Amino acid sequence: MKAKYKKSDYVQVVKYALLFCFFLVFNSIEKTVLPYSISILAVALTEGFSVIISPLLFLLSLLVLGGSGFLLASGISSALLVMIMLIYKSFYKTPKFEVCAYLVAALVAFIFIGNTTEQISFDKRIFCSIISVAICFFLMIASKAVTKKGLKFKLGFEEILSIALIVAVFGVGVCNLTTPSVWKVISLFIILTVCYLYRTGIATIVSAVLGISLSVYFSDINFISFYLLTAIVAECLSPISRYLAAIAIPICDYLIEILFGIYGGYTLAEFLPALIGAGLFCLIPTKPLSAIKERLYSFREKQLVRQSINRNRVALSGRLYDLSAVFSEMAAAFNSFNNNFPSEDKSKELMEKQIRDLVCKECEHNLRCKKYNESLKIGFYKLVDIGFAKGKISLIDLPKEIGDVCFHPNDIIFSVNKSLADYRAIMLDRINIKNGRDLLASEAIGISEILRGLALETGTLIKYHTRLERVLSNALFKKGYLIEELLVYGEAERVSVSMVVVMKEFSIDGISATTSKVLNADMIIVERTEISPDKCFLFLKKSPLFDVVFGLASAVKDNSEASGDTHSVLRLNNNKFMLALSDGMGSGKTANDISSASLSLIESFYKAGLSSELILNTVNKLLAINTEDSFTALDVAIIDLNDCSADFIKYGSPYGFIIGKGGVKIVEGNTLPLGIIDELKPSVCSTSLEAGNMVVLVSDGISDSFGSSSSVIDFLREMPSKNPQTLADEILKKAISLTNGEKKDDMTVLAVRLYRRRLE
Repeated sequence: MKAKYKKSDYVQVVKYALLFCFFLVFNSIEKTVLPYSISILAVALTEGFSVIISPLLFLLSLLVLGGSGFLLASGISSALLVMIMLIYKSFYKTPKFEVCAYLVAALVAFIFIGNTTEQISFDKRIFCSIISVAICFFLMIASKAVTKKGLKFKLGFEEILSIALIVAVFGVGVCNLTTPSVWKVISLFIILTVCYLYRTGIATIVSAVLGISLSVYFSDINFISFYLLTAIVAECLSPISRYLAAIAIPICDYLIEILFGIYGGYTLAEFLPALIGAGLFCLIPTKPLSAIKERLYSFREKQLVRQSINRNRVALSGRLYDLSAVFSEMAAAFNSFNNNFPSEDKSKELMEKQIRDLVCKECEHNLRCKKYNESLKIGFYKLVDIGFAKGKISLIDLPKEIGDVCFHPNDIIFSVNKSLADYRAIMLDRINIKNGRDLLASEAIGISEILRGLALETGTLIKYHTRLERVLSNALFKKGYLIEELLVYGEAERVSVSMVVVMKEFSIDGISATTSKVLNADMIIVERTEISPDKCFLFLKKSPLFDVVFGLASAVKDNSEASGDTHSVLRLNNNKFMLALSDGMGSGKTANDISSASLSLIESFYKAGLSSELILNTVNKLLAINTEDSFTALDVAIIDLNDCSADFIKYGSPYGFIIGKGGVKIVEGNTLPLGIIDELKPSVCSTSLEAGNMVVLVSDGISDSFGSSSSVIDFLREMPSKNPQTLADEILKKAISLTNGEKKDDMTVLAVRLYRRRLE
């Protein structure tokens, strides 16, 4: 029956094979075999390696290298280290840096016994012991960094330094154990890998460390310069192609010999190591290398800041939801109060009872009338109904049920009219209170909707694009822009870029164009803030597919101090645009004030994010509550710059027009102006637009001058395709000419042309 081997068994074999290789290499640090690898044994035992296999492999490495004379001293030292480790294990503890002190004690046997076959001087044994302890110290730091941190945490300076020293010493051992060509293969492979994985500059430091080994072996510091030059060439070519960088390495190796003669002659023995190192790098698939690269880049990201932003967004979202619920409850409470008002039937019943109490109780014929109680009750109900219908009653309105019985009809008529007057006063107050509560309820609902929308938006965690950040940073650097910090986050239409530019002068258009090209989206700078004299914060967002240009032409009514027409051209957010024209009734300062107030309210509400229905209903109620004749015609167009759609909202305004390739379309409405009655529904029309379409809004001063919409359409058809300002001027000019130069009313023309933005 075949024995089954687990995956862990193979891992153990590989682990101890590598440990044996380390023993061989560190015993070969000098050309004469010395037991430097005692330091490897000490660290291996602290890392949990077998207390039996590890010492045996250590002694075997000495035997393989011909250092049998060290077996006695090394055996005693190993036994002492094993005994110390067993003591620690019995207390379920693991030694840390105190192992260096234990190594000193263990090396006493080597110092005094030395080599039993070949005499090593006492001084040499002392120096060898000191170096072994130093290697043990740095190896402890390096092993903790590799085994505990690995690719999970960023290494500290002392950890990087320790790894660098161990690598340099390891390289010397490889050169002595094998040949310098083997270390050359390993070194060039590492340089190419580091060039691909890390940012510019790291590979040059690594190359210098790798070059130390050859410099020590050949006693020639020029090898450090050779490796530095090789790394610089690889770093320059790696961003273009990792394979191009690999091809350049053997060529660079040959040119260095031609120019500087570092090898003292170039043969196939010098060329092959460079070729093999580059070839091994090319054989590694790009996918695993890219995965490691992504992991390493995460060390440079400020994750705490990013996570804090998302955490604060979630916390803010929760608070906004809570506030939204508060305003929803307030709206429900206001509506509930309005529902508690007594109904008309209930009011009639109370009025009937009040009249009988005031008139009939004091009447001397009260007892006589009791036998007609049911008939009188019906009569009183009829009388109150007539009063509610007419507002006031007289003798001719007296029902038969009362007229045939009652001896004091005038008193009853007086009492009913007085009750009706009191009822009207009370109801007027109640209506005003109700309207006020309706306004507050509407605003509470609007605020609740805004807060709920903000909560939904902020509750979505921001997705960061680290790969795009690197690509964009490199692209901007190549264009000459120095970027200190960069964030790319969001998805689809909400993608945003924040950056800190470290330059006093730079091109805004250049940064927008480069960012747009990398993100494959038209990005525009929407915010710019000076942080310091040489630092600037920029915030870029995706631009909508379309944009607008507008034109305005207006004229004031003859002999009027101010125009009653006001207009608004406002970008509500990055994707929506509002075009509005308000025509206050009449002309002059009062009409202008009403028109301006209406537009200011509408602008503010739209900026806040309220819905169109809620905004216009609120403005209408506010104007209706005013005791003066404060009403205004309103024409609003909300254009979506992403899908090129438009919503036209009209209150008592003239026709609007859309000019396109297919001709002229009319946008009409048939509602009263705002403020005439407090319950008024707007005329709403939704349509799709195209790039090049022109939207034209006019006040009634223009429409009245033309006389009819067909006259305006005929004129627009005759007009050649012009920019919106020219078109607005021409329409105004034509309207004035139609009235023989007389301006009978305020005249305003607002024209907007849509165009498609182009990605540079």
